[in-house]
Amino acid sequence: MTLKEAIKENHDKAENHPFVKVLLSGEIPVPVYADLLYNQLFCYTILEEVAHEAGLLEGIEEICRSPKIEWDYIDLEQNGQIYQSTKDYAEYIQNLEKPKLMGHIYARHFGDLYGGQMIKKVVPGEATMYDFENRAELIKKVRERLSDDLGDEANRAMEFNIKLFDEIADAHNISAA
Repeated sequence: MTLKEAIKENHDKAENHPFVKVLLSGEIPVPVYADLLYNQLFCYTILEEVAHEAGLLEGIEEICRSPKIEWDYIDLEQNGQIYQSTKDYAEYIQNLEKPKLMGHIYARHFGDLYGGQMIKKVVPGEATMYDFENRAELIKKVRERLSDDLGDEANRAMEFNIKLFDEIADAHNISAA
C-alpha cells in the first residue's frame, strides 16, 4: 500500500472536518486562523528541530516551514493559544524513533506542498508558509526519502491534526453546517 493510500481515510476525514471547511471557505476569522498558525508553529518547530538533529533534512532544508509560519502568525497581530493536542504532539515527536519522523514530514509538509497551494489563496495574511522555491524539485527530493512503511506514522500525524481541528472548532464554536 502506498503512503497516499495508507492515509486516505484520515485525509478524507480531515478534508471534511467542519474546521477545514471554514478554513477553505475564504471566510475564516483572523483569530481562528491565528490559533491554527500558533499551534502549527509549535508542531512544525519541534518536528523540524528533531528531524534536523537526526540528519533527515540534509539537502531538503527548504522544506522547513516554521520560519514562514512564524512570519505569518506575527503578520496577523493576534494572540493564539496552545491546545492539548499540540502539547501531546510535541511530546510524541521528541520520543519517536528518528526514521519514523519522515512519516510526519510527509503528512504535514506534503500537505503544504499540495493542498496548501489552494489554502494560501483563501486565508488571511500573506500565507508565506505555502510558498516554496522550486516546488516540483523539492517534492521529488522529499519523495526519494519516503517509503511505504511510513504509513502508520503518517496516519499518526493526521490524527494529531484532526484532534487539533476538533479543539479549535470547539474553542471557536465551529460545527458542521
